Amino acid sequence: MSYYGVLKGMRTWKTAAAVLCVGVGVSVGGCGTVRMPASARVGLVRARTGTATAAANRAAARAEAARLLLLAMVPPGAVRLDRPPRSLPDPAMGMPAVTSLADRVAAWKVSMPFAAARAWLRAHPPRGLPPDGSARSGNAFTGRTSMTGASYRGPTSRAWQSADLEISTAPAGPHASVIRADAVIVWLDPLPVRSRPGTRPVRVTVADGCPASDRGVTGVINPRAGLTRRLLPARQPAGGLRCQYDGLNGHPWHLVSVTRLTAEAARRAARSMARLPLSHTDGATISCPMDDGSYAVLALAYPGRPDIDLWIKLNGCGGVSNGYIIAGGH
Repeated sequence: MSYYGVLKGMRTWKTAAAVLCVGVGVSVGGCGTVRMPASARVGLVRARTGTATAAANRAAARAEAARLLLLAMVPPGAVRLDRPPRSLPDPAMGMPAVTSLADRVAAWKVSMPFAAARAWLRAHPPRGLPPDGSARSGNAFTGRTSMTGASYRGPTSRAWQSADLEISTAPAGPHASVIRADAVIVWLDPLPVRSRPGTRPVRVTVADGCPASDRGVTGVINPRAGLTRRLLPARQPAGGLRCQYDGLNGHPWHLVSVTRLTAEAARRAARSMARLPLSHTDGATISCPMDDGSYAVLALAYPGRPDIDLWIKLNGCGGVSNGYIIAGGH
């Protein structure tokens, strides 16, 4: 048996690339990419860590999964099964590789040939849920299909990254079929991921300028910053400095660009950083793109307090760290 289906929609639990560079006059540029949750397609999820908890988000996801499962349509006379059949071992689009997952499952057997069951399900999608993906498996040599499935997008929420109702069907003999429905919700942990500056952090100030190299640098350090719940202070910066370094390519570890930011440009940069998600999935299995060790340091000056540095990873799994927490990286 071989898989030959095509996913017709991007699953929202997967990640998407988002540009994360800051320069004069722009809050987003073309200097590098980081990985962000695909929930960015419907608006960046911003954690409200003062009110949200992982337990509350998990409970909300479970409640929504129970509601979504009730929207699954099955043919008249369908008999509920105690457990999903072996021919349908997983949700239609596969099991998300995270531990912050709510999956409510139901299965039925119907007295309908496979082709008829497929046609009935296509004609009776769950009400109010737009389609966002499909799958099919079978034998590539004979062209015989052994499973078809479809995914339908549920509502968005600050409590989860994605919510989908997935329905699949498979033959159960010449005159019968089985159906599986999964309400699959990937919920978000609102507590920011802790980050450490490492054994050799760098300290950059707007007044002193950019170091000539970042060879061996492991992050940034912000003394007395109090930034364990947000990347930057709530107040507006008065200016800034951006230092970009080559990784293994180009001029290894060398400073390749220096950009001094006006007050307005620094504020745009700070707003761009504030939009990065602090919420995250737990236990995710991530495949990162190429990582050559390229970084940038964004230093922002604030009246009446020390400058704040951000350590920005320009490729690989990305991410922005202030030495206490990390945002936007996977």
